[in-house]
Amino acid sequence: MIRIIRILCGCAIFCFLISPCFGQKANLDSLAAHVENMTLDKAQIWRDRIDSINLQPNEKAKFYYLSARIYQLNNQADRAYDFFLKSKSLYTDLDSLALVADINLKLAQMISALKQSDLKYQPFLDAYLDYAKTQNNPKYFSKAYMTAGSILIDTLPNETLRYYKLALKENAKTEDELFKSKVHHNLAVLHSEHLEGPDSAFFYFDCAYKTFSELGQSDYMAYVHIGRASLLRRLNRYDEAVREYQIADTIPLKNFRRNAKSLLHGYMSDAYAEGEDYENAYKFLQSHMQRKDSIDQAEQNIRISEIQTKYEVEKKENENLKLKQNRNWLIAGLAVAVLLIGLSYLGYSNQKKRKLLIQKENQVQTERLDALLKEQELMSLDAMVAGQEKERQRIANDLHDNLGSILATIKLHFQNLKIKKDRLKEQEDKLIQKTDELIEEAYQKVRSIAHAKNVGLRAKEGLLPAIKNFASKVSLANKLVIEVEDHGMEERLENSLEITLFRIIQELITNVVKHSKATESTIHITHHDQNINIMVEDNGVGFDTDDISEEDGMGIYSIQKRVENLDGSLTIDSIVDKGTSVIIDIPLI
Repeated sequence: MIRIIRILCGCAIFCFLISPCFGQKANLDSLAAHVENMTLDKAQIWRDRIDSINLQPNEKAKFYYLSARIYQLNNQADRAYDFFLKSKSLYTDLDSLALVADINLKLAQMISALKQSDLKYQPFLDAYLDYAKTQNNPKYFSKAYMTAGSILIDTLPNETLRYYKLALKENAKTEDELFKSKVHHNLAVLHSEHLEGPDSAFFYFDCAYKTFSELGQSDYMAYVHIGRASLLRRLNRYDEAVREYQIADTIPLKNFRRNAKSLLHGYMSDAYAEGEDYENAYKFLQSHMQRKDSIDQAEQNIRISEIQTKYEVEKKENENLKLKQNRNWLIAGLAVAVLLIGLSYLGYSNQKKRKLLIQKENQVQTERLDALLKEQELMSLDAMVAGQEKERQRIANDLHDNLGSILATIKLHFQNLKIKKDRLKEQEDKLIQKTDELIEEAYQKVRSIAHAKNVGLRAKEGLLPAIKNFASKVSLANKLVIEVEDHGMEERLENSLEITLFRIIQELITNVVKHSKATESTIHITHHDQNINIMVEDNGVGFDTDDISEEDGMGIYSIQKRVENLDGSLTIDSIVDKGTSVIIDIPLI
């Protein structure tokens, strides 16, 4: 009986001792599930329930890894770095090389994203690549190539493109659709921000978004909307950019929530300001400032540097603990020195940031002033064109209301003379006199219209004086200096041809003012043999002639149609940042 009681007591004690182990393991599994699903608030609750002191080495390594992921996803890179190092140390002791390689890759990605950090990402990336070579696994190589490409994107974009293509090639062997979409997203950002390929950027954004949507990756869906919005802003399509940002703002984020909303609202403020909606720009700027993280990037870099120093010191202490007990005070002194240096660096960094902010504000003011001057120039030109259109309408009304009615009355008089031939001589003379008076009145009306100013070209002055007069007016109203050079234009051309040529040159100069940002332009007009040659040159920003379409280039399209109606030819020669030349040849036969 006593023996049975002893056995039962032993079992009870055994169950009492192992029950916490099972409870800890269950908590750790729940923590891992919430980190995987990005439910970070619940993950933090489960993390706090775990007593890490009583965990086994493999469980403690996992606990540190999951803690690092929580801090990383909450944009607390300094604390994430600390826990990654602890986890890596334990997994190294446990010979879990695959997990060590995964941590090395995450450390390389995180450090490369900290632009001002003194830490080096290369040792971690090299360690990951060394492990990948031993495994000969395409999954490892694809991750390494994408990380390497992302690191070089700001300095060597073409090299980044090569790495991303290698990543897609290796990933094709694994059929990992989510990773493929991430590479497509990175390619879209590369073409949008570094390679100036908007069409390619939109294509890769669409490819990535389709898969992210199918897989329910809400964070990456938001990133695509933000990327598309940034691209649309570069294309000056501000209303579309704002709509993309608004869609992104409605998507609940799981990842990097601490400053994601702040950054998004900052982008929205900029987009509204660029679209001249200053009320909403101010509203989202306030939201951006309210949500801004209390710890800025420079502070995190300092804290990570301190953690790295502490990690190396602790590692050395553990290896030589028995031999170096007397150096504890020295290490404490070094830690205080590091802290003082860190505080000094923080003060210097804040001062430098304030200086940069003032410079940026001055630059923004200068850009706004330039934009205002440009807008005034365009308004002046538009007013000139509007005046011309108003003059055309006035002439049309004169022809319809005055001359038209007179000609109709003359027609009735002639019909009356033709039909009633039995009238008295006195009546017939009176009718003929009245008809003659109406013809004279119609002639005077036509003469007054012909001598009125006609959209910049008077019939009596000719094409060349009209062009010079127009160039002079545009030069006075804008920062653009226009010169007119002519050869063989001593004799007048047919009046309708002169009007058409004037319209073409007027449209070309309008395009120069509106789009080229040029400071100088020259109009060459030459009459040689039976041909008219027109060449308009400017020193503006130029453009890619392959991008001209009927919808986007109505001015050029209209000019081309007019030239074709004259059986002529039009040639456009433009180099980006070098200027544009438009050459028109028109036969007179």
